[in-house]
Amino acid sequence: MQLLPGRDLIAREYRRLSDAKGGTSLDRQGAENAAAAAEHEWKLGEPYADDGLSASRYARKKRDDFENLVDDLSSGPTGRDSRFGADVLMLWESSRGSRKVGEWVSFIELLEEKGVLIWVTTHERMYDPRNGRDRKSLLEDAVDSEYESYKTHRRVLGTAAFEASKGRPSGRAPIGMKAVYDEDTGKLVTWVEDSDHSGMIRFLFEQLDRGVSLSNLERVFAERGYKNGKGTPYSRSHLRNMATKHAYTGLRIHRGQVHEGAWDGIIERPLFWRVYRKLTSPQRRATRTGRAVHVLTGALWCPRCGQSSRVGKNKSGDPVYICRGDCVTIQKDPVDAFILGTREDPGLLLQYLARPDIHQLLAAPTDNGAEVAEVQAALGRLRAELDELTGATAKTLAEARVFASSIEAKEKEIAEKEERERELTLPPSVLSIIEPGADVWQSWQAAPVSARREVASIVLSPRYLGKVLVHPAARTGPLQEVTGRLEFRTERPRADDGRSSA
Repeated sequence: MQLLPGRDLIAREYRRLSDAKGGTSLDRQGAENAAAAAEHEWKLGEPYADDGLSASRYARKKRDDFENLVDDLSSGPTGRDSRFGADVLMLWESSRGSRKVGEWVSFIELLEEKGVLIWVTTHERMYDPRNGRDRKSLLEDAVDSEYESYKTHRRVLGTAAFEASKGRPSGRAPIGMKAVYDEDTGKLVTWVEDSDHSGMIRFLFEQLDRGVSLSNLERVFAERGYKNGKGTPYSRSHLRNMATKHAYTGLRIHRGQVHEGAWDGIIERPLFWRVYRKLTSPQRRATRTGRAVHVLTGALWCPRCGQSSRVGKNKSGDPVYICRGDCVTIQKDPVDAFILGTREDPGLLLQYLARPDIHQLLAAPTDNGAEVAEVQAALGRLRAELDELTGATAKTLAEARVFASSIEAKEKEIAEKEERERELTLPPSVLSIIEPGADVWQSWQAAPVSARREVASIVLSPRYLGKVLVHPAARTGPLQEVTGRLEFRTERPRADDGRSSA
């Protein structure tokens, strides 16, 4: 065993445990480091410790105490004169420092600059970063450790992909479900319903399906006293995250691929895909429907730039609809009166919803459940694959072109499936407003703005009343009626409903 002369040295440890469930415990590392310090009669200072945190290049979490160690070493001209306050850094083994070669090289250079020695307990040896042979040994250890991390990473990826292809669960069970373990091996077997919390999850999906916004649900969940695992109310983003978990409908997703899970979901598949589509649609991201204030902004379109509208004010301070490309502006109040109207004088949209044959026009057929489920399942897989393609990084120009072509083809396939889905079904937000015998105006006013906005975007589409295009005002001639600038573009002639557009 190599011994270092001098008994007045001060040493401090850095302990790290990659996996909190296994490996050499921090306590054991500390005990063996302390024994070495006592043998050499070094004074041992407070340790730095990161529990359950990997030091490999594949780690996702920060090692807080390692960063504290680097900051302390950097705070003074020498190790003893800095906040580190010691002459020796003790590691149980060299890989406890870092499994990333670049980080390890920088760390060794910092130790060299501050005159700090490295003691590796498992080597029973002191290393001096100023000594070329010692540096070589430390760097060789880092290269070996990084390669071992790579091999472990590849094994984990392969195992995870295989487990996913078999539909086996992985990780912590989502709230509303609980894990079942094998009594003999302790391995995760499956997930089952957790009746104490599954009702909350079903309530979440049902409300979103009805058109209630995430912002409203955030408030409702708080009023009901629902708390997350940290004991705090659910946020809007947390609710969205839960409502897009494939596990709730018995599906396993891994690296963009969707697999049938080996467990029973607690949310019916069609309901899950309706909510998932609603929360992940590009139109929702563009218009932020979850925080909708104005009903028609997502249903009025510019024929020039092809974008929907937003609400602003003109020079007189009056509210106006403005396309997002700033091409066209139109007064808001006359448009609202024409399309929405009032109880006494309902507009085009409300008249349409009040038609006696509205259920025949809008309601989904009753014998297409299997096809709806098939289309929605395909949509879910296609969107997940598109997300994977969109997030991929091309290494060459040729690969970038392949990605672009694949994304274009995938988007076209999604558009075709979405059109077929619209032909087969409509969201409950529409059906709740046109319930048989219901007062359409009353049910319209009772619905949240987000639901009304969804209904407007569906009915004001080429399949039904028509996609509403807002044309620019005429530059010459007599003043043009506001409603005369609206075009309802349909796929087929619509029945005469008593009101017309230019």
